[in-house]
Amino acid sequence: MIETAAATAWYVFGVVPSDAVPPRGTYLVERGALAAVAAEVSLTEFGESVLPDRLNDRVWLEEKVRVHEDVLQSFVGATAVVPLRFGAIYRDLDDIRRLLGERSAYFEHALEQLRGCVEIGVKAWFDPARTARPPAADGRAYLERRRGELSAANDAAAAAAGAHEQLLAVAVEGVVNRPQPRELTGRAEKMLLNAAYLVSSTDEQLVEAVGRIADEHASLGITYEITGPWPPYNFVPEDDDA
Repeated sequence: MIETAAATAWYVFGVVPSDAVPPRGTYLVERGALAAVAAEVSLTEFGESVLPDRLNDRVWLEEKVRVHEDVLQSFVGATAVVPLRFGAIYRDLDDIRRLLGERSAYFEHALEQLRGCVEIGVKAWFDPARTARPPAADGRAYLERRRGELSAANDAAAAAAGAHEQLLAVAVEGVVNRPQPRELTGRAEKMLLNAAYLVSSTDEQLVEAVGRIADEHASLGITYEITGPWPPYNFVPEDDDA
């Protein structure tokens, strides 16, 4: 019995300078000073007719997204990278080279903007139990306690917003994303701040600033979490011609 090879395509993770070193299992598809980081994939998984169903398969999706992120993460601290969105599929290598040629000005500009920088995530969490008052003895005391709890929550929200403004002063750029609900975070605390900052890969000012702010806000029931460094997902310049 003669077996027919499964049809394949090329998955592109992102764009890097052509002198970058790709992680194991991926290849650089070069054109001039640019290179796309790519891996060969089967169309039985990534073909147009099957991909919509695959995207609804949580186990499959989590596995592939993790691979996507791991490949991009391998360049952090080593070279600039322009991440592409998950699921960028090209039929052949010539299509990838055509992409690099047609959008060369954009990719070169983006790499220059991101060179030497990484993304740092900062989350602020509010736990009202850290500012809780003694149990109310009567109705009036209960109302006063509730007012106090609401005031504490408002103070915490204002403090977290102020923290973002302080962190912008020591970052190249910063963005605030929508806070994640408890169903996604798996934490009892309320997320007040879900921010990302673009900083120099050798600059520790932002991390130090978060530490100072965390000390100042501890009495308000706020704790801070730092994540990263990450590829600059939130800071890739917009491409008007995409």
